[in-house]
Amino acid sequence: MVYHRRPGEEGAILTLAGKYTAQKWVATLNVGYGGAHASYYHRANEQVQVGVELEANTRLQETTFAFGYQLNLAQANMVFRGLVDSNWSVGGVLEKKLPPLPVTLALGAFLNHWKNRFHCGFSVIVG
Repeated sequence: MVYHRRPGEEGAILTLAGKYTAQKWVATLNVGYGGAHASYYHRANEQVQVGVELEANTRLQETTFAFGYQLNLAQANMVFRGLVDSNWSVGGVLEKKLPPLPVTLALGAFLNHWKNRFHCGFSVIVG
């Protein structure tokens, strides 16, 4: 419960939250006056991880859903992350470590079909 007060305004918000953790997965749920948020993360094995997220906003009358995954390719020193959501967005990021240097090269691209937008970029991470 959150209570705030300032000159001429005061209010309280009550939110119920829960989290359950198992050996290979985590599930969370938050429910309040403004809506609900649920998420699930699962580590299938050392190489594959997946997660889903559902958010319902009662004030905006909007619901969104997202699915993400991560593939760890240890022998190639690479990690690939991808996502798909209900706003017609698809994206992915590829990270490649460049041993023996402490440098990681990241390439990313995101496409929103509904808004007809495409973003891509790269970064060099030192450390």
